[in-house]
Amino acid sequence: MTTKVSYRPVWVASAVLWAATSPCGLGANRDTLRQDTLRTLTISAARLPGATTNLPLSAALLKGPWLRRAEPQQTLRESLAAVPGVWAMGEANFAQDIRIAIRGFGARSAFGIRGIRLLLDGIPESAPDGQGQLDNIDLAVVDRIEVLRGSSGGLYGNASGGVVSLQSEGISPYPTWRLRASAGAWGFVQGHFSASTRIGRHGLRAALTHQRSDGYRSHAAMRSWIANARWEVFSRDSTLLLRGLCNGVYSPQADDPGALTAEQVVVDRRAAHPANVAYGAGESVAQARIGLFAQKWWRRGHQSIGRVYVLRRMFENRLPFQRGGQVQLRRLAVGSSLQQQWIGKSAAYSAGIDVDYQRDYRQRFDNLEGRRGAQELAQWETFVAGGLFAAAHWRLAPRWRASAGLRIDIVQLSAEDEFLSDGDQSGQANYRVLSPWAGWTWQVAQHLMLHFSWATHFETPTLSELSNNPAGTGGLNPDLRPQRTHTWEIGLRTPRETPLHFALTLFAAHSRRELTPFERADTPGRLFYRNAGQTQRLGAEMALLADVAPAISVQFVWTSARFYYRTYETPAGRLDGKRLPGLPSHWGLLDLRYGLEEGWFARAQLRYAGRLFADDANQVAIDPMCLLQGRIGYRHRMRQNTLEIFVGVDNATSASYFHHVRINAAAGRFFEPAAPRTLFVGLEYTGEKRERAGALRDATWER
Repeated sequence: MTTKVSYRPVWVASAVLWAATSPCGLGANRDTLRQDTLRTLTISAARLPGATTNLPLSAALLKGPWLRRAEPQQTLRESLAAVPGVWAMGEANFAQDIRIAIRGFGARSAFGIRGIRLLLDGIPESAPDGQGQLDNIDLAVVDRIEVLRGSSGGLYGNASGGVVSLQSEGISPYPTWRLRASAGAWGFVQGHFSASTRIGRHGLRAALTHQRSDGYRSHAAMRSWIANARWEVFSRDSTLLLRGLCNGVYSPQADDPGALTAEQVVVDRRAAHPANVAYGAGESVAQARIGLFAQKWWRRGHQSIGRVYVLRRMFENRLPFQRGGQVQLRRLAVGSSLQQQWIGKSAAYSAGIDVDYQRDYRQRFDNLEGRRGAQELAQWETFVAGGLFAAAHWRLAPRWRASAGLRIDIVQLSAEDEFLSDGDQSGQANYRVLSPWAGWTWQVAQHLMLHFSWATHFETPTLSELSNNPAGTGGLNPDLRPQRTHTWEIGLRTPRETPLHFALTLFAAHSRRELTPFERADTPGRLFYRNAGQTQRLGAEMALLADVAPAISVQFVWTSARFYYRTYETPAGRLDGKRLPGLPSHWGLLDLRYGLEEGWFARAQLRYAGRLFADDANQVAIDPMCLLQGRIGYRHRMRQNTLEIFVGVDNATSASYFHHVRINAAAGRFFEPAAPRTLFVGLEYTGEKRERAGALRDATWER
């Protein structure tokens, strides 16, 4: 089945040609997000901090006022579209959550983020088993995003795609507060309030965000509250930093309209699938997380870093079928890490240990059209992981640097069956994995760097993937094995300080036992998993950034890749050479921005994605999509206050496309239609009390 859209890919080719050949990219001004993406700044998520030009890694840094300015602040896709190699779908279904893939890893996720290590203020947001959710992340307080693609993700264990590290905004040296309100089509309303201050050596910040939406489609409403708190204190000699973090989310409603068949899309794009309405498909979530971060600076460049966190999650899910169609999950996760690092003039090293524990109590009940029926499953699921890691950088010569890393992981998964009427399906699995990594960088010319790296990664099945046993019983699926990946990459880039920044990376990743999803006709909406034989990922990533004038910047990002099965045998036959579903072969972005710190600002952005397939057999094709969006606003600065008003439009041409495609769905239910032209407006007011700055400011906060 092929879905038609109202544009031609030649538009994108023209944009590529213009961006690559335009002489306007020779300006010298620096401004906002476009100047910090892939800039020569420190990347702390690499386990050993270093400048992007010195690391043999593909790293992107997003920061600055443009990260949040005039955005709906609903999903990470708003920001991560500016990073080559990153693909996102499913942003309009809050019951399933956005899926993020880096170089093709993560696209298979049943919900949320899979195959990518997710961090918030240095504390893991991904569960120990590798599954990550974004429902408790408040984008209104995120001030910095670091993205590592590929190689160094293995130093965090249980991830093949890379690392996404989010950092919340800092604490002002004087009392500040921010009030933000926005509203838009399909019942979207969002309100945010945050405040921060410092009292002596202590810093405090708190934030609360509420958002709700009725959704473009029927049965797609959502409601959520997100609260954040942060406390920091330096020792009197400023050599010790303690930071406490508290985060909570309460989302009593996130309806799932489900996917449609091609025939249903033609009849009514806005309709929910009848079974999803009949069974009340959707979820509710309540989660709280507390973390403690400590950093100690010793003499001669030595540092010690420690982290501890505790997470409690309560989750209920209603699926669009009867038997076992209601899921109730209670999760406790705790973890800690200790890291020692030293940074010198010609060498640096880092070594540490991670320990994580996750225990889920999973129950399934029959779904009697939204009412809870008889119990079908009850079991305790446990994931315990320990990892030792080390990384080092050396300056071998004035123009040569080498890097290497190693991680050893020991993982134990187990299930204790409490629903014994169908027998005892208790069981466990143990894994021991060694993950090395190595690379080098060469300064070819004054403003040109070449890098190369090789790494191995692994991914165990998550507890939810293992518990969805195709045999229809409890326990863990005994046929699933961990996925193993080898990645090579080579890249050429210029520092961000150059007037025209350019980065090009070629990568290849070979995986064995790829974890691949599929559905069964009797349980639509529930994904089961099996191991494919071997998969291959080959691609090229490009980023081009230029400052055209003092207030104008241009960015062009492009990814071309081939993701395919090398060997894969299924009950339906062999699928060797078939493309991996859910991933296009080409996608990119062209972004034009105008604005300074005060006055008018505007942005126009064109996004393109090529054809992709919805199934392993490549029989269901989705045509390319091209989306245009724009933002315009005015920022007025007063003596101690700032007022900003803005208007935005998404899908300005009302292109007909799907925001998500469900991979290998049963009964042809692949398609989740996206909204046409969508408008929103908003305002933000920031207040400060600078007259108190002298009394509260402390030199330790300048570190």
